[in-house]
Amino acid sequence: MEILKAGILVIGDEILSGRTHDTNSNFIAKKLNDSGISLEEIKVIKDQKTVIIKNIKSFKNKYNYVFTTGGIGPTHDDITAESISEALNLRYCFHDEAYRILENYYPKGEFNIGRKKMAKMPENAELIVNPMTVAPGFIIENIYVLPGVPEIMQKMFINVLQKIKTGTPKKTLTINTNLYESTISVDLEKIQKKYTECNIGSYPFFNYIKKTGGVNIVVSSWTLDDLSVISKEIENMISLLGGKSLIV
Repeated sequence: MEILKAGILVIGDEILSGRTHDTNSNFIAKKLNDSGISLEEIKVIKDQKTVIIKNIKSFKNKYNYVFTTGGIGPTHDDITAESISEALNLRYCFHDEAYRILENYYPKGEFNIGRKKMAKMPENAELIVNPMTVAPGFIIENIYVLPGVPEIMQKMFINVLQKIKTGTPKKTLTINTNLYESTISVDLEKIQKKYTECNIGSYPFFNYIKKTGGVNIVVSSWTLDDLSVISKEIENMISLLGGKSLIV
């Protein structure tokens, strides 16, 4: 079974400086997982042409889908579209349909240079409809270019998901135990080595008020239809180590 793979490039100095909190990649990651697309990498990069070009070239060759957020607005530092054009050796130009959409949206005399810039993108790009502020994103090859504003990006991304090839959602289950990671680590590693078609992750939690803690063990697989055998083996391991378990 082919596993579709994706990468996300979050573009923006404001993210790297900490002025803006990135929620876009989290939203995209959840939607991709639900759609049977494996998110392999998230990378935050600066608004610098050489950096964007380098990463676009790298990601487009590694993944079925590349999603970018940020840098397609009207200001001087919005250089994502221009940089992608250069990375793909395509002409950076006005998209006729995008130009008409924006020209019709703004009142007469208010379709200024900055707003016109939002209609420029790689030649022959396909538009991603923006139902909120109309300024479109675009698709070129396997690259899906989206805005950075979360409310707008989310609606546009939902539209993208309806058009692309998706897969079977990843099978996932979580086992909660009151044992600590140090207690289960050796035996859990043995189970992981035995079942190579799944990933087993351990995520500790602590309640500092009650002075208690434990681990959430997450079992997931893109290829297995049933995780019950693995789950039962982990539960038996926990019991033998004197702990309690609960599938949550």
